[in-house]
Amino acid sequence: MRILLVLCLLLPCWLSARELVIGGLLEPPLKWLDEKGQPRGLDVDLVTTIFGVLQVPIKIELLDSGARLTRNAEGGVYDLLLSHSYKPERTRYLLYPKQAHIRHSWHFFVRKADMSKIHYQTLADLKPWRIGVTKDFSYTPELTAAMADPAYRFQAIPINQLQLRKLIAGRIDLVPMSLVTAFTQIREEGLEGKLGYLPKPLKTSAYFNVWTRSRADADTPALMAAYDAELLHMKQDGRLKALYDKYGIPYLEP
Repeated sequence: MRILLVLCLLLPCWLSARELVIGGLLEPPLKWLDEKGQPRGLDVDLVTTIFGVLQVPIKIELLDSGARLTRNAEGGVYDLLLSHSYKPERTRYLLYPKQAHIRHSWHFFVRKADMSKIHYQTLADLKPWRIGVTKDFSYTPELTAAMADPAYRFQAIPINQLQLRKLIAGRIDLVPMSLVTAFTQIREEGLEGKLGYLPKPLKTSAYFNVWTRSRADADTPALMAAYDAELLHMKQDGRLKALYDKYGIPYLEP
C-alpha cells in the first residue's frame, strides 16, 4: 500500500485533470477538417502526440473566424489555441510556452500579371494598391499602424481563406500571407501559375501553441513545462521534422 501511495504521488498532477479544449483557425496544411469533420494537419498531429505522451485528453475545435476564436479564448471556452505568434497585447489573455513549433515567413502575394508593376521596399510603396488583410491576424506593428492611415487602401475580412480568391477575382491587388498557407491553398485550388509573391518578406515569426488565462489553473505551469520538454525532445529526435515531411512543409527549426 505504501509503494502504491508513493507511485500515485509521483504521477504528474494533471493526469487526472479534465479534458483540454483546444481551438484553432482553419489553415491547411496546419489544421483543417476532413470529409468526416475530423481535425487533421500538422498542428493537430503535434498536440495529439504531445498530450498523448503526457496522458492528457484533448478535444480540438476548428473555426473559420479569428475574431470568434479570440472571443472564445477570452470567454473561457478554450484551454489552448493553436499556432499563435507572440504579440505583447495578447499576453493579456494568453500564456506562451517557451518552445515554438513552427516559423512562418510572410510575403505579399500578387497576381502574376502584376509582378512587374508592384514594388515593395517600404510599406509606403504600396499606398496606390488595394491590400487585403484578415481581422485579428498578427501582422507587423508597422502594418498595423498603416491600417489606420487613410492614405492606404486596406480591405479587412474575417476569413483568411477568402483572400487569394479575392486576389484572383481582382477585388484586391495584394495580400500578406505565410508561404506555407498560401502555397497549400494555391495547390489545392489549382491556382498554380496565376499568383506570385514579392521577394522581400513582410516578417518572419515563430508560432506557439498557447494557453488561455481564462482557463488556467494551479496545474497549468507544470503542464506547460512538460509540454515544452516533450516538444524540445521532438525537435532533438527528429519527430517534429517527420511531421513537416508528412505534410510537405519545408522544415526550419523554430
